[in-house]
Amino acid sequence: MSTTGTDQAVHDAAHPPRGVLVIVNEHDVVLPEREMTGLEIKQAAIEQGAELELGFQLSVKRGSHYDIVADTDVVKVHKGQEFVAVDTDDNS
Repeated sequence: MSTTGTDQAVHDAAHPPRGVLVIVNEHDVVLPEREMTGLEIKQAAIEQGAELELGFQLSVKRGSHYDIVADTDVVKVHKGQEFVAVDTDDNS
């Protein structure tokens, strides 16, 4: 059975992509898993248009402060969680 573009749009609206919506550098990012490494989070963010590089240092917001997330650290992600990735070579 083939579907038209309209049928696909209706299906997409009724079944949004699965994943967890987080924020990375003020950019909405949908992560496919509930537990991901820092590197996987950066890779997903880059693929979805967030402005960062794999070599950047990732941090996750916890209350009023940020905790560093190493590339190999596993993070349990939840909807609306905020991450910041910055260049560690920034001398400004």
